[in-house]
Amino acid sequence: MFRKLLRKPGFTWSEHGEALLRRRKPWYYANEPRPGVSVIGDRLGALLTGRR
Repeated sequence: MFRKLLRKPGFTWSEHGEALLRRRKPWYYANEPRPGVSVIGDRLGALLTGRR
């Protein structure tokens, strides 16, 4: 699909995908990515659930 849309027959996502995204969405790469999940300890987990 990308080969046809970009009119570049040699395009492969694994080789050229990141460069394409960096050109098209520079705001996404402007900051370090944050983790989507944070691991918390037992003590903090107990406080969050209301147990002490």
